[in-house]
Amino acid sequence: MTRIWWAVAAVCAVALAPGVSTAHGAFPGKNGKISFASDRHGEDLDIWTMKPTGHRLANLTPRSNADELGPNWRPDGRKIAFMSNRVTAANPEGDFELFVMGADGSHPVQLTSNALDDEYPAWSPDGSRIAFSRDFDPIEGEVDRDLFTMNADGTNQRNLTNSPTVQDQEPNWSANGRTIAFVSDRDGDLEVFTLRPSGSNVRQLTFNDAQEFRPDWSPDGRMVGFASDQDGDFEVVTMRADGTGQRNLTDDDAPDGFMAWSPDGTKIVFNRFLAGEDADIFTMHSDGSDQVNRTENPAFDFDPDWQPLGADRHCRRH
Repeated sequence: MTRIWWAVAAVCAVALAPGVSTAHGAFPGKNGKISFASDRHGEDLDIWTMKPTGHRLANLTPRSNADELGPNWRPDGRKIAFMSNRVTAANPEGDFELFVMGADGSHPVQLTSNALDDEYPAWSPDGSRIAFSRDFDPIEGEVDRDLFTMNADGTNQRNLTNSPTVQDQEPNWSANGRTIAFVSDRDGDLEVFTLRPSGSNVRQLTFNDAQEFRPDWSPDGRMVGFASDQDGDFEVVTMRADGTGQRNLTDDDAPDGFMAWSPDGTKIVFNRFLAGEDADIFTMHSDGSDQVNRTENPAFDFDPDWQPLGADRHCRRH
């Protein structure tokens, strides 16, 4: 298994260790499929989709012989960006690079190519750009991640944070396109921050001794959800866009996280990490009620994102 798979598997034991979490965008629309990563067909991780009820499972990357994770739906629901360590002519060493494919897994295209790890893509609301994090020291494991944006075809890559020895990761674009949420350990532990797509106006939203992961904007831009271990284990927490009004939605003994809003804003999909190496995907109402296991099985199912349908986002065709 790859180093990142071991890091992800360790989540079950150490609960969302830094560097293995992801970020997604919640864009307005009708609720489509849920994408996620799973090892249910072997040791490597594939990108899967299912209906929100857990039915009609489909493996989109069955023949890659690599780890795929971080699936993120384009705002029109027609394409998925993801990260993969598959070996290609442009990636002979099998580093993690960013790819995009059709909603059915067709026509995968590699967007980045370098000796570093590019991780956790997040589409802009018009589909023209992708935000992501770049790990500048993937071998030694030193903390040095920066946030980048690029055009949807991989061109015009731009470093937004340029912060050596700091971990800036998990970007998530607001639906109005004006703000990117992310997490950073620049104050000593991982907290939720925001900045503008230009890299300016960095603002801290959470202030505590806990670890926060994976911020996710609600489709109306009024709320941000994230994972936090403020109560001793990781829970799904929501807050207003200014950081006030924090509310624990899950409040149970198992670690919860990797949350994503539904496009209509009424539900949340998230992970619950159970005994051993068992992770399942749950849905709940946006107030935390009616928590239902949608992938009840012994596989490691994690990292969900919800497909938006029916919204005219004027996405450019790439």
